[in-house]
Amino acid sequence: MKAHRFVANGLALNCLDYGGEGKPPILFLHGGSAHAHWWDFVAPAFVGDFHVLALDQRGHGESDWADEWAYGSRHYVSDLDQVIDQWGFGAPILIGHSMGAHNVLAYAVEHGEKLRAIVAIDPPPDYPERALEFLQSIAEKPARRFESLDEATGHFRVLPRETLAKKEILEHVARRSFKQHADGGWTHKLDRRTMIREPSRVWNSLHRIECPALIVKITKSPLLDRELAKKMAAQLANGRLVEVDDSYHHVMLDNPEALIEVVRHFVDGLK
Repeated sequence: MKAHRFVANGLALNCLDYGGEGKPPILFLHGGSAHAHWWDFVAPAFVGDFHVLALDQRGHGESDWADEWAYGSRHYVSDLDQVIDQWGFGAPILIGHSMGAHNVLAYAVEHGEKLRAIVAIDPPPDYPERALEFLQSIAEKPARRFESLDEATGHFRVLPRETLAKKEILEHVARRSFKQHADGGWTHKLDRRTMIREPSRVWNSLHRIECPALIVKITKSPLLDRELAKKMAAQLANGRLVEVDDSYHHVMLDNPEALIEVVRHFVDGLK
């Protein structure tokens, strides 16, 4: 696997390239506090038909941190627009999970003409105030330091905590989530300020998304109510809804096979 470095709004953003160069592009966006390698058990399944990429959004993974706080939806959308404009691969199918799904929707509202289609997995259409307050309370706590990568990996947890992911999948993601400092200590790669959210309000703008769109509801996840998911899909000009069972919120870790199946069915319908 290789990686690209794209400069957007003065920040160097890391983008994994799983292969398939010359084919139509698919770009995966991770959720909050995650990174591009969260897609390692899903993205390779599409290399036969697509040029498959996954972006570390600003403040996450191997991408740069903003000097001052700049982690609102508008900042992620602006980065994404600059990456797509400069990368030379053409209009992508844009796939996002959680915060990444919210960013997908926000981007499609403003720049849908630059997209072939979108997939929003367990997306929050608008963030409840209590969720924003909870995330900010976490952001204000200092990053925990560990003496070794093994210790850091042993303390790795997903948020929300519920998961059905296999131990080896969680360990794979965990070992790519920490960085070592000059003093030998290890901390999470995440800029904790990314948890201070300033989300776009996309609920009343969903009707502006005209490209083919798939909303994925995760049955065991409380983040997206089933009835709300139905209403979201109904507001989209060319939207549809599917559900994935046997998974909590982090479906690419809990049940990657089922996620691959529903996404493949959708993208095959675009040909």
